[in-house]
Amino acid sequence: MPVSYDAIEPNIAQVDVSGSQVQVVWKCPVTGRQLGQSTAYMAADTSLRGRVTANVKRSIMSEITYGAARFISNLLGGTAGRVLSNAAYTAAGDVDNRATSGVDYSEATRQAAIVAAFEQVQTSFVWDESRQRFVAK
Repeated sequence: MPVSYDAIEPNIAQVDVSGSQVQVVWKCPVTGRQLGQSTAYMAADTSLRGRVTANVKRSIMSEITYGAARFISNLLGGTAGRVLSNAAYTAAGDVDNRATSGVDYSEATRQAAIVAAFEQVQTSFVWDESRQRFVAK
């Protein structure tokens, strides 16, 4: 039986996303007992909408962070402005990278990674027809 996100959602105890990596802690929805964890990776959303959305988010974040860096360097002017400008641009680049690290992924790619992660631990579960969900073996 193919596994869908809706079928395994009750089994999710915790999800941690770091870049493209999705780490999931699994539980039995009946007992609440944790049954392990698994990791999968999201594929970038290659749809036109996904690419446009990612580019817009990157552009907005770049304008905000680098605009702040320009403001600080112009405010101080002179040598101090140039020295702080380098530091501000480096910090702006770091902030920009962190803020836009997840823009290539959508909710659909996150859910697909969670399903892939479940397939790694599926042997710990059995489908309960009466409850319409996976429960601990």
